[in-house]
Amino acid sequence: MATTTTTPAAKPQFPEQVTGMYILAEALRRVGINDVYGLVGIPVTEVAYAMQKIGMNYYGFRFEQQAGMAAATHGFLTKTPGVLLTVSSLGFLNGLTATTNATVNCYPMIQISGASDPTMVDMDMGTYEQLDQLNSARPFVKAAFRCSYAKDIPSAVARAYRAAVSGRPGGVYIDMTTPALAEIMNREDAEKLFYDPVDIYSEVAPNADAVSRAVDILTSAKRPAILLGKGALTHRQKTKSKNLLTHIRFLILQCQWLRVYFLTMVHSVLFPAAQQLWSRQTL
Repeated sequence: MATTTTTPAAKPQFPEQVTGMYILAEALRRVGINDVYGLVGIPVTEVAYAMQKIGMNYYGFRFEQQAGMAAATHGFLTKTPGVLLTVSSLGFLNGLTATTNATVNCYPMIQISGASDPTMVDMDMGTYEQLDQLNSARPFVKAAFRCSYAKDIPSAVARAYRAAVSGRPGGVYIDMTTPALAEIMNREDAEKLFYDPVDIYSEVAPNADAVSRAVDILTSAKRPAILLGKGALTHRQKTKSKNLLTHIRFLILQCQWLRVYFLTMVHSVLFPAAQQLWSRQTL
């Protein structure tokens, strides 16, 4: 009777060696991310352990969409990316609905999902929870990255952070493959992968010509109106927005999100009924 033997998987010799899971946790911490929301399982369970071991907060949920909504809310309130951690396949898809919501509503957010070996997915070899998650996510996020090796993780995290908060904020996806997470490296070599990103977020201001055109249009309009949107919140322009509204006599329409934001400001033309009046007028 023929017998088969299997070679046991290599195990890291801590603390001299680390895995891609530690590299992911440390990369997030080094860009200033200390809170992660998710629902763990194969292959990301140990990622949550690694996060907690280095002092990060991991908040576990019973459904990925709820965890994703919490991460999106974190991004909205702090103006820094909220992070969602999920398993592959169904967990990825459940979380993607929340990430899509973040993209549409301009909330900075990063979804990190475990994924099968892409070489097996590409060849349709029937691997565990086989799904081309990277290309499935692309239409719904600002940017998408895949980490096939542990050495790619710090760069992917830094680029994802920048994409999530720059310009129009939104959701970003990182495809964290099993080979990258399970890869074993000497700690000394792993530490060389980390770096402090320079200008990870740069303010984007409108050019002078665009501002001049907007001023000319408003000042020459017969019945001008200003539609105040969430950009006033996203780009932290509360004081400037209030000063503008205080000194002009334009009809002002505000989106639902801003009613509490400007609740303390008394302005004779800042009221919900303005929309009905504006709709009857021709600018």
